[in-house]
Amino acid sequence: MTTKPINLWSSPDHARDYLERADSISHRTEGEAALLEFIPLDFDGTDFDRQTPLRILDLGTGDGRLLALLKEHLARRDRPQPAALAIDFSPSMLEAAGQRFARDSSV
Repeated sequence: MTTKPINLWSSPDHARDYLERADSISHRTEGEAALLEFIPLDFDGTDFDRQTPLRILDLGTGDGRLLALLKEHLARRDRPQPAALAIDFSPSMLEAAGQRFARDSSV
């Protein structure tokens, strides 16, 4: 017997419940900090190195939390703001990301 996978992320209640507890997930901030350490920020003084990210593809963006952290990380280091494409299949998560980036035309 084969069971059909259930996509709970299409449920607004499931997405809301996750967002309400997301900040309390163990070691989340440590994981995010570790990820940001791997973002290349090379700058030679006259032009941005080819490793400086100019575009970001965020698959499974959720409410855009990690994308926002990355953009803030780049801004604090006076790097150009990259264009970003945030993709998710949860309408509730996309709505939350849309609210987060409502004033950011680069996303």
